Amino acid sequence: MELIKLAPTVFSAKTYEKINRKEECIAYDSRLIYVISGDVVITAGGESLGHLGAGTMVYIPAGTTYKMKAQYISLVVLSFDLFGEAARSGAVLSSEFDRSLLSDIDASPFDKVRLLKGMESERDELERMCEVYTAGEGAYLAELSARVKLMLLRVAEACDENALTSRMTVALGEYIRENIGDEISNTEVAATFGYHPFYISNVLKNAKGQTLRQYIISYRLKMAKSMLECTAKSVAEIAEECGFSDASYFTKTFRQTFGETPKDYRNRFKEDFI
Repeated sequence: MELIKLAPTVFSAKTYEKINRKEECIAYDSRLIYVISGDVVITAGGESLGHLGAGTMVYIPAGTTYKMKAQYISLVVLSFDLFGEAARSGAVLSSEFDRSLLSDIDASPFDKVRLLKGMESERDELERMCEVYTAGEGAYLAELSARVKLMLLRVAEACDENALTSRMTVALGEYIRENIGDEISNTEVAATFGYHPFYISNVLKNAKGQTLRQYIISYRLKMAKSMLECTAKSVAEIAEECGFSDASYFTKTFRQTFGETPKDYRNRFKEDFI
């Protein structure tokens, strides 16, 4: 499906603090479920998604069986049709579902259940959609359609791990370079990029074989190498400018990584260059 063809019709955008129906059901419309707080267990398409906490978003396509179980929760639930052609909306028990009422339009990549973690940055937008729906003022349905389309594009983007990893590593490199001389914590990086630090570490671990902390140190060492090659600054000056706590720690880390001290590397680089 070409994403430009998305034209969501929104049927509901509400916040729930309890789950009234605990039986397995199927919806004629698609659902976006976002956990604001609490712990919810969702089974969708016959597969348990486990215990989901704050900042987790689940996309459930139309015609998919699902069940939720939770107490003391706060959820945003959006109900919508992807193309504005639904013959019917709402959820029914599995035994009452009429599959012939579903559209047969290609809905890829929105034809599968999607579980997205580390989506804390989307909370304000989802709560705003609930406010717009509740107020029901002006062309609110058109506004909601546009907002849901943007949200779905973020879902599609987040599901593309290769593209996400590429963008994340480029952005991380720029962020570290701009703050190279400062102490950079995992928490600060997570807050800047809108993802949980564990999520960023997992993405980097799968793609680069490094955790977030390891990636930051690796980037600092790469910058230090460049400075050893291209400047006459002392090892202590380079260590400070690259964000290492002291020169001895920098030397130790450099030697563990490259098998030689910064001084030895600089001397050998000059000899190789000549």
